[in-house]
Amino acid sequence: MKLKNKIHISSALLMLVILLVLAFVIYFSFSQLTYSTEVEQLQAETNALVADLNETAGDPGIVLRAYMPVNGLVKVTVPEGEQPSPIQSPSVTVQLPAELEGQSGTVNVEGERFAYSKAPIIWTDGQVAELTVAQSLRETTNNLNTLRLVLVVGTLLAMIPVIISSIVLGKIVTQPITNLTKTMTRIQRNGQFEKLPVEGKSQDELAQMGHTFNEMMGLLEENYSKQEEFVSNASHELKTPLTVIGSYAKLLERQGMQDEKIAEESISAIRAETDRMKALIEQLLHIARRSESQVEWTKVNAVDLLEQTVTAMNTSYNREFKLITTEQSLPITTDTAKFKQLLYILLDNARKYSSDKIEVVARKNGDTVIQIRDTGIGIPKEAVPYVFERFYRVDKARSRETGGFGLGLSLAKQLADSLNVKIELESIEQLGTTVSIIFSENFNVGDVHSKQEGL
Repeated sequence: MKLKNKIHISSALLMLVILLVLAFVIYFSFSQLTYSTEVEQLQAETNALVADLNETAGDPGIVLRAYMPVNGLVKVTVPEGEQPSPIQSPSVTVQLPAELEGQSGTVNVEGERFAYSKAPIIWTDGQVAELTVAQSLRETTNNLNTLRLVLVVGTLLAMIPVIISSIVLGKIVTQPITNLTKTMTRIQRNGQFEKLPVEGKSQDELAQMGHTFNEMMGLLEENYSKQEEFVSNASHELKTPLTVIGSYAKLLERQGMQDEKIAEESISAIRAETDRMKALIEQLLHIARRSESQVEWTKVNAVDLLEQTVTAMNTSYNREFKLITTEQSLPITTDTAKFKQLLYILLDNARKYSSDKIEVVARKNGDTVIQIRDTGIGIPKEAVPYVFERFYRVDKARSRETGGFGLGLSLAKQLADSLNVKIELESIEQLGTTVSIIFSENFNVGDVHSKQEGL
């Protein structure tokens, strides 16, 4: 059964039950109140009759006839002797039961309800007799039947707007869901990303569902485009060294065995391109595995880590990497291995694009800031916003000379995100580049764990 039909049926049945219960409560309460009022009124008339009988010395029949109710009867029951004839209205053709429960109440006789009241009296022969006064509740019953009919008709009439409103409500609730289902079906069939048409400025749950779906579609489309671009760029980067290797392999087959110089050139080129492919694949694996790796948080001295890193770079490249700081200790909470990897990427990038010394500056100014400065060729202003994107290279020809793939800064940005640090880049062409790593003073490892557990 469709959700729309479920809403129609459930809401209509629920309202019908509520109206029926309400009608029953009204009818039952009103009927009980009406009957009790009639009994109380009859009891008051009986008391008045008893008082007049006690004051009358003549024929009691005259008093009894005077107090006989319309559509009712008056009966006197004596313990011994001849029973007086009951006095009753011509419209009353039934006889009350000999025994009636209680001093007053109602009783059904042959399908007709009577109210009755009993009281003791002193009869003319001195015996204590029982006076019974009864009145037919025919008119009251007819009125209650009319009320019951009105309640039933009113309930049925009230169900008309209820059914209409349930249909409208079902359409309002299910229309966005129907649109969502149709859109998802088209996406599945056509393979194209679509968004839901969200009209108006409503902030209800259905509108939020539409906005959330559109945001999700936008994110999926963006990620899909990035994935296609990533695969295309990776294929392009791998195609070049493979082409070079294949060309030199063919050259070796044709002439390499006879010409030692050509063989050495081919082997050297194949080895160089193989190394480039290996480096590219390693960087791609680093990026692919970043989300799987766990961060091991430890509290360390940033100055000690910087000294170790700068010393290693000086030894490896025979270049001047200089650490500048006035701090003896800069405590940070980070993953030591990932932080060193981030430093190596940024320092190696600075080394490739500058020939002078490279400075590493560490300072504490509220936040802990580590800057890597070079005086190299710099980056054009219009290219700065894109340098952290995968495979982006400011100058492709120059990057190929330095062995770059456009993945280093992208990996650095991802490492910075995993370490919850901010990375900023400032550069001026022909003057140099400064990369800043900022550790927030308000950083809390517990907040990071909570955020990761919620993902």
